[in-house]
Amino acid sequence: MLNANAIFRKTEAGVAEVQARALGLRAELRRLLILIDGTSTLTRLATFVRGSEIDFLIAELEIQGLIAPATVGQAMAITPAAATTRPAAAQTATASPIAAPAAPSDTDGVLEPTAAQVLAVRRTAVRTLHDILGPEADALALKIDQCKSAQELRVTITEVRQNLDRQMGVAVGQRFLDAVRGAAAEGVR
Repeated sequence: MLNANAIFRKTEAGVAEVQARALGLRAELRRLLILIDGTSTLTRLATFVRGSEIDFLIAELEIQGLIAPATVGQAMAITPAAATTRPAAAQTATASPIAAPAAPSDTDGVLEPTAAQVLAVRRTAVRTLHDILGPEADALALKIDQCKSAQELRVTITEVRQNLDRQMGVAVGQRFLDAVRGAAAEGVR
């Protein structure tokens, strides 16, 4: 469960998605992405979606690289006066997507997944798919193995999760996502 006072911001990819609708996000994901402004807490955002789903929706947007946790400096940089005069897309700090804590990889201090995290996520995703689907997981496992970047892996993991949600139920999709998120966190240690 995420901290109710956590604050998220859109990444460059998130801002682009709001403008272009390239990913075809489900309505609740798009609504939440639009509402994420770098100042609103999860408690506030949860009032606009089914509160029990806020963790799942935030995780899905984060895996796709559309949002990232806002640092204290980023959250404070957007004052209420500035928030009322600038469009929502301009209010967000722009940076590369974030998956889980790792070493900084760019000048903005945004954290990218380490090679160990990417490998752990890839292995866990494939193993969990085989646990859930058995031999039917081979095609999806191959798709995961062929991802060439962390961003591509995020998108593929999200697609797999959405397919599991539709075909086997949200609980199965959540089980898959929880395993992948656990692997990302373990890759840090």
